[in-house]
Amino acid sequence: MRKRFVASCVVVAPLLIAASQPVRLQPSSPWDLDYAENSCRLMRAFGEGADKTLLLIESDAPGQMDMVAVGKPLNAHEDEVPAKFLPLTGADMKGRPAESVQSGNAAVVWSSPSLLPKEMVARIENEVQARHPGNRPPPLNLAEQAERRAQRQAFATGTTELEIDVWRGHRLILETGSLGEPIRMFDKCSHDSLKDWGVDPEIEAKIVRPVWAADPAKWFTNDDYPRGMWSKGEQSEIRVRLLVDASGKPTKCTTLSHYLTPEADKLVCDTFMRRARFEPAELADGTKVASYYINRVRFQFAN
Repeated sequence: MRKRFVASCVVVAPLLIAASQPVRLQPSSPWDLDYAENSCRLMRAFGEGADKTLLLIESDAPGQMDMVAVGKPLNAHEDEVPAKFLPLTGADMKGRPAESVQSGNAAVVWSSPSLLPKEMVARIENEVQARHPGNRPPPLNLAEQAERRAQRQAFATGTTELEIDVWRGHRLILETGSLGEPIRMFDKCSHDSLKDWGVDPEIEAKIVRPVWAADPAKWFTNDDYPRGMWSKGEQSEIRVRLLVDASGKPTKCTTLSHYLTPEADKLVCDTFMRRARFEPAELADGTKVASYYINRVRFQFAN
């Protein structure tokens, strides 16, 4: 084994130099915006043949976004896969390796990727960290929220590439082109979806205190792990949307998971409907109104 390792070292240097050059994939399809039943999906393919990679951006609600890339070039060797939008100074996004259920190809998932300048992301993170988790956040400044949306749109317009650090020294760049118009339509889809859920978009735009709960984790215990999944050693993450009335009571639960886990989906929704209670959404004058709440429950075994 030692001889083999030493022999390999002789040729490593030129290979590392070659690997430092990123692989660039150009678009091989137009952007496709899907008004799905429970979410909005923005998709585009890059590259051809064995290099073909699909980028999917999905939103379950206005202001929320997840991003997934699927393709053989994403076969990562690390537990964390960073990415960032270019050429602007976007914040590094930490992704996790996964595998596509449909194709079996390698995939990377980024939860809540940010289309904002790095400095703005840092400021928002500091604001969140400064809050006490057991205290309800202060009312939103609607003018400030509108400014952040404008900055997000400006950042998307200036973005032309997504750089993925697949593994050390191996970078993949998806040449997205400007994300300005795709993201504008994507956000419109998210806004329009509110009506389909039974939420009034005009009232939603005036909410300064979103639906809130002090400690949602207490609603679930280890005893809630679905027995069928437990016996098979299966793990899953279930994302749900709850409609919450003006008294803070959930009135409807919809699972937003892509995984085929009907037992877990039903259990999670039943548990939320039975145990969850909220502080309802409020307008600036203190009026309590109906709105929605999104959260996720992860079933996994401890290391």
